[in-house]
Amino acid sequence: MGLNKQGSKPTGYTGKIIGRLMNKLHTTLYVKYFKNDLPPDNSIILDIGCGGGKFIKFLSDTNDTYKLFGLDHSPEMVVLSKKVNRQAILKKQVTIIQGSVTAIPVKNNIDLATAFETVQFWTDIDESFSEIVRLLKRGGSFLIINRYPSDGSKWWRIAKIKSDREYITKLEKAGFSEITVDFDFKKGWIVVKATK
Repeated sequence: MGLNKQGSKPTGYTGKIIGRLMNKLHTTLYVKYFKNDLPPDNSIILDIGCGGGKFIKFLSDTNDTYKLFGLDHSPEMVVLSKKVNRQAILKKQVTIIQGSVTAIPVKNNIDLATAFETVQFWTDIDESFSEIVRLLKRGGSFLIINRYPSDGSKWWRIAKIKSDREYITKLEKAGFSEITVDFDFKKGWIVVKATK
């Protein structure tokens, strides 16, 4: 299985290595973003494509009033995420779920949904965005942090959404409002925040 497929759904021995690498290398970027803009106390947060679960662990370690859900469709990542978050799972602060972004088995009272470097792998963007709208409370937010590669590059060809205008159009179609786009957080990356 190639690295693109492993990025989409880490599987087997290689997938376990990739999950650990994502925990080590990628999570610091998301943590850097959140350190200056943490969700309020008692927030219910869903991390879609939670991978190895390190970002969820950061949130549970930061604020014990958060109720946290992690969703991933890779069995290997669910196992790793449960291992990384074992203590918070025992305290019933964290729940890790295996499933699809088009049918998320969580009650519709989420304050914040996050998707980090995962949108480009979703098979149906429109259905997925609509599902996220369904889950969010009125006034709840959806945050995407994703690579924003240059036109014609390998990563541009992989990306399902290829422009900031396309992000906005698809999010508005799903029912989001107050959509903001930030290119300044990190060169070559896009941060999109949308409110229900």
